[in-house]
Amino acid sequence: MKKIKNSGRRDFVKMSSMAVIGSTLISNPSRSINLNGKLRVGIVGCGDRGAGAIVNALAVSDAFDLVAMGDTFRDRLDKCYDNILQYDINKQIKVDEKNKYVGFDAYEKVIDQSDVVFLVTPPPFRPIHFEAAIKAGKHVFMEKPLAVDVPGYHKIMEIGKLADEKKLNVVVGLQMRYKKSFHEMIQRIQEDAIGRVVSIDAYFNVGAPVIHPRQPGQTEMEYQLRNWRYFTWLWGGQLAGQTIHQMDVMNWLMQDYPVVAKGLGGRQVFNGPNQGNTWDHHYTEFEYPSGTKMHVQSFTINRCWGRMGFYVQGTKGSADENKRIYDLDKKVIWNWRDDEPNEYEVEHDVFFKSILTGEHINNTEFGAKSTLTTIMGRMAMHSGRIMNLEEVLQSDRSLLPEKFTWDAKMPDVPDENGNYPTPKPGITNVL
Repeated sequence: MKKIKNSGRRDFVKMSSMAVIGSTLISNPSRSINLNGKLRVGIVGCGDRGAGAIVNALAVSDAFDLVAMGDTFRDRLDKCYDNILQYDINKQIKVDEKNKYVGFDAYEKVIDQSDVVFLVTPPPFRPIHFEAAIKAGKHVFMEKPLAVDVPGYHKIMEIGKLADEKKLNVVVGLQMRYKKSFHEMIQRIQEDAIGRVVSIDAYFNVGAPVIHPRQPGQTEMEYQLRNWRYFTWLWGGQLAGQTIHQMDVMNWLMQDYPVVAKGLGGRQVFNGPNQGNTWDHHYTEFEYPSGTKMHVQSFTINRCWGRMGFYVQGTKGSADENKRIYDLDKKVIWNWRDDEPNEYEVEHDVFFKSILTGEHINNTEFGAKSTLTTIMGRMAMHSGRIMNLEEVLQSDRSLLPEKFTWDAKMPDVPDENGNYPTPKPGITNVL
């Protein structure tokens, strides 16, 4: 999060290129919104990303107040609350003690108290929370990824259609879609600036997540939730958790989604009970219907080279995340030179503007389909098999526990040495 230094209220950013993401005008705002007074915002999931989303969101308009917060853990809720009070949105923080909800059912209470709901929990909860919010008639901002398995993807798509029917607005936290420089660069590429795209490389190489040591008396559910980035059912794997940003931009560029995935990876540095069952390095080759290949690499290993970006090779040139287009001799033929607003704030500008003005915007489809791309990649890596989209879409395998309680039977439990089972290519069944 960045401090907001008395910049005052800004007009909503007007971006004509946002038509790309499917914004269409409707005649009237949703009747579920209380237009006679300030709009009530609630947040479900009070980690660092939740705090950041609220700070970015409330900074764009004083027409919204935060009135309800929910999390499975009270300490995270309190930390989030204290953090957001440090910013100049604190006059919009109207969360009474009675509207701070804790537990697996906290989302229901937050939704009930809100006109606009932010869903910022780990991704396996997203389909459940999204369904509850849309059926209750609330506008939704939800973080990526939108699911960790194929049944979750289908649920998100189903509820996204219901949001359209109810004229409810949905924005997904794939904020690069709201980056003005990328809009212009992608438009130029689609207009033949680098010729036919023949190959794509995408990267998300970063350090390892923080480890929260097991505490006396913790149930297995609590321990795994505290360390959610180390468990596949909670994180969805590195492609879903982080690399989805670059992959989504490439899907946007290609105006399509991969139909085949092949992959490999493993645990070279992660080991022992404290690092769950996720892999620490990954490579996947995706193929689009056109035959273009997208090569995706990512790792979560400390003290290694890092990159979060992409490289696109065409028949006449190339482009990369530095917002530059090159000819075949690597001479820069275009680059973005202007200042641009913070894309995290722009996505909320567009979201809140759509609510206040009666525009209809729904990011669910591209958010869900890019999420599915990551799921297909994870399935290919974990199984060691070639995954085809048609086959993947038929999968009914859920990664989630049967119920969400502190004593629930978990999808993966440690052995007698405290180690968790990890995927084994050639053996693990992902379908």
